[in-house]
Order: sequence, then C-alpha cells, then structure tokens
Amino acid sequence: MKIFYPVIAVCFICVCCISLTAQPSWKALPGAPVNSRHDDGFFINEDLGWVAGRGTIWKTTDGGSSWGEQFNSGKIYFRSIAFFDSLTGVAGNLGTNEFGGQTDTNLIYRTTNGGASWNPVNNFIGTKPRGICGLSVINDSVIVGVGRVRGPVYFLKSTDKGETWVTKSMSSYAADLMDVYFTSPDSGFAVGGNGAPNQTSNGIILHTTDGGENWEKVFTSSQKGEWCWKINFPSKNVGYASLQRDTGKVVNFVKTTDGGKTWHEKFLRSNGYYVQGIGFINDSVGWAGGNSTYTTLETTDGGDSWHDANFGVRVNRIRRINDSVTFAMGQTIYKYQNWSPASSVKDQHTSLKGYELQQNYPNPFNPSTVIEFTIPPHISNNSLVLVKVYNSAGQEIRTIFDEVKEPGNYKILFNAAGLPSGAYFYELMTEDLKITKRMLYLK
Repeated sequence: MKIFYPVIAVCFICVCCISLTAQPSWKALPGAPVNSRHDDGFFINEDLGWVAGRGTIWKTTDGGSSWGEQFNSGKIYFRSIAFFDSLTGVAGNLGTNEFGGQTDTNLIYRTTNGGASWNPVNNFIGTKPRGICGLSVINDSVIVGVGRVRGPVYFLKSTDKGETWVTKSMSSYAADLMDVYFTSPDSGFAVGGNGAPNQTSNGIILHTTDGGENWEKVFTSSQKGEWCWKINFPSKNVGYASLQRDTGKVVNFVKTTDGGKTWHEKFLRSNGYYVQGIGFINDSVGWAGGNSTYTTLETTDGGDSWHDANFGVRVNRIRRINDSVTFAMGQTIYKYQNWSPASSVKDQHTSLKGYELQQNYPNPFNPSTVIEFTIPPHISNNSLVLVKVYNSAGQEIRTIFDEVKEPGNYKILFNAAGLPSGAYFYELMTEDLKITKRMLYLK
C-alpha cells in the first residue's frame, strides 16, 4: 500500500461552496434497460449495483450510465436481489403459477463472481418454499427472506452467504408476505397481508426479536382489500411501509417513529393508486410509487403531505445509497442525485478498465477524509494518473495528483479544516477514462 499524506493534502484544500442553485432531482437513466418492471435492485455503492425483474438480471459498474445483462430466461421471475459484497449475492424467484410462462422451480440463484455466473441453490433445511418476494442482508454472512404474495408463506434464513437455508412456515401469522427488513441478527420485520384472496386482506406488520423463531403482529390496517408491500427504515427510529390497494377507498401508508414498536396509518391519496414501492433518503424526504397511470409521489415532511414527483412508472423498489444518491427500480431505472455539470462527467465514461476510485471516507466528513484509488495490475508501469477537484457547478478547482505511477493502491488524505461546508467532486483521470465521485464537507 502506497500512502501519500502531507504534500497532496495541502494541494487538495479548495475554497468553493456548494452551489445554491443546484438541486437534487430524479432522472430516468438513458442507458438503463426497459422491462415490464424491474422488481428489485441492490447497490454496493453508488457505482456498483444490480437490478432484477421478469427473467433478467443487469449489472452496472458506473452508477447506472451503462448496464450489462447477466441473466435472461423467460422461465423465471426475479422478485428480489441482494449482495453481501461485490462478488457474492443471491436472487429470489417469485415462483411458478403467479405469472404466465414462469416454470423454473429453482427458488434461489447465487453468484460468487459478481454475477458473471448464477447458479441455482437447493439446499433447504425444512420445506422448500414456493417463492421469495423479499430479501434482507444482515451482515457479511447472514441473509433472510420471505414469500410469497398470495402464499404459501415462509421465512428463510441463511448463515453461510446463501449456500444453505433454514425455512419456517409462517401460515399461523400471515397469508401473504412480500418484504422483510432486519436491523440485527435477532430483530426484524416482515410485511404482508392476513387474507386470501387479497380482497379480504388487511395489511400486517410482523416483528421478531429472536432471529425469526417467533413473531408478533405489531400492526393490522383498518381497511380490507389491502396489504403491506414494502418496508423502509431511513433511520433507527423512523420507518415506513406501503399499503397496496387495487381499487377503491382511501389509500394510506404506515409509519413508525419509535423503531417499529408502534405503527400508525397516514393518508396518501383519496382516489385509487396502486402503490408498491416506498423509500426515503432521510426521515422526511421520500417517495411512493407503483402505479402505471400516475406519477410517483413525493413527500418532504415525513408523509404529512404528498405531491407529484414527476418521474417513475411501476416503481417497486427504492434504494437509498447515501445522503445524496438514491435509485428506483420500475419500468426502467431512475436515479436521484445532484445533476450538476461535474456529475455529468461521470456519465460519459463507459469502462473502468480495472481502475477503481473509492468513495472518500468518512463521507460526510469533518475535517479530514481519505481518497483511495487503484491502478490495476495489467497497466504498464508508466501510467499517468490525474486527480482533479471540481466545484458543484462543474468548474475545475485544482489538479491535486499528477504523477506517473506503477500498479497498486494509493491513498490521499484531505483535511478541510477552516473551509466552509459544501459539496465537491473529485475525479480520477487517465488517457482513456474518467471516474468522478462526490464528497460532502459538513462542519
């Protein structure tokens, strides 16, 4: 490991504040695949991620600017996908007899090479479920899942990165289970409905404190004909769950402010809205979508009021990456970020060619942070590498690294003491690529 500290750190001190005119917004990514619906997505960071849906899995390594297809089969419907790290992940199959043409009975596909290959997993201790709708990674080896919509309902747990799974029938608690979220190996939530067919169902939220051995019903919705579809916690205490209704009556959602001990319904829309995906970037700002007729909805006051967000068709999953980037999976892939001129530089590169530029850490930071980048082994020993800094308007501030370096990992220490708070972009450049990331200095 080569580490450069004092000289470069001094050069990195720039004096630009964040632009007050640049505001975060949603865009449909022009290079993203279009499907009837991408049901789920999972991102290791704002560059590396996967999306899954009807018969397909796609991967991006450049924040959604370009995508590569990794799996394509009309015999399967992927409803969920989750990764432990950049190499190991699992995708859950909704199962047969739910939509036409889905005949693949393999419940789980697993990869250990970043999705280059996906192999079926059939190591179940207990009854093999019919399908999986939701997955939640707990730590570097434990993952849980639930399913399925319209039953039969099961809870699944793996402690070896998805190689083997222990299953548990949940028929005494629910008739449908659609999503799951665990905050620790012991504590977690599952959402769904209590009636089949769904016209007789109330939405329900279940809670466990012993890793899924036992469950308690902590919420039942007041109306029939609905079920909880997705659950999202932007912070430890504040959480949200969507309530899907096919037709009629007031459309509500569910919120907790005490870490899931109690939940209460809140008004979303007076007329019919087929809501499924729900996600928040912080406790107050979030979105709910799923309808193919109306736009996704947005709130900036924790759900007290909602307005059109002017993006998104059939949004089923919303994933917050950090305090400035969020992705939404629907008919295509949508991205929420500050679309400043500097960020557009990132959209132009199509291949990382083995180079890596890590997110600075910590981020946000005060007053110091570290920038780390990698020159891949196949690059010759006379590779010129530049690292430049831009303000939020895309104006170049300074070149802070301009050296010929051999392959390896390099670190730059940045100390922003004395500077005003603000957003900056740092860019790794070689002769044929550019990689840009955003950093935020908050005092």
